[in-house]
Amino acid sequence: MDKVALFLAATLLLSFLAFNTNPAVAHEELVVGNISIVGGWLDEPPLVSQLNGIVLIITNVSTGQPINNAVAQLEVTLQKGTESRPLEFLPAEEAGTYSATILPTQTGQYAIIMRGTIAGQAIDGQMQIEDVEDTVRFSFPPATTTGSGGNQIPQGLVEQLQVVITDLTAQVEEANIGAQNANNATQGIMESIEELRTSADRAYLFSLIGVGTGVAGIAIGAVVISRREKIS
Repeated sequence: MDKVALFLAATLLLSFLAFNTNPAVAHEELVVGNISIVGGWLDEPPLVSQLNGIVLIITNVSTGQPINNAVAQLEVTLQKGTESRPLEFLPAEEAGTYSATILPTQTGQYAIIMRGTIAGQAIDGQMQIEDVEDTVRFSFPPATTTGSGGNQIPQGLVEQLQVVITDLTAQVEEANIGAQNANNATQGIMESIEELRTSADRAYLFSLIGVGTGVAGIAIGAVVISRREKIS
């Protein structure tokens, strides 16, 4: 009976530990002098294109007490390969805990780089944190649309892109219709100009004919008068 009770007690204890373990145990620790810095992702496992954050828990090694205002003189950047970005930390509700929001856009390994001072202690170090994973491993049902590198494109984004493409197609079609109408109008104007030019040419020709006829009439009249004078 005692063995059964002991077994049940151990089972309950293990279950309690499994569901109540502080997530910070998965984080990395950097100890410099009397300063302990525990850092890692706010939400684990970190997933690509999912809003997350970096958390730092800074304590005094000797006393185990949290250090307030610890990041005031500390410059912290997040590094991925050759790319790096400064992080802006804000104090959390728990003393000695600080967090900065970040959106990881690539899978793989990230590092926290720290330089400055904490409570008078010079800090110059870095820690490798948990790799960012692809969302495919956790997706259900499996997505059929993927982007470059196998990263899943969210369905909502696909739908938004489809709407944008539809709108652009409609705008292009309207622009084509407008261009065709303008071309037709231009063609009509050119035809009208050509008709006016033809009419003007005809009028000019008729005027020349009229002038020629008038001149010829005058000349004939002059000849007739001249002959009459000779006869007289």
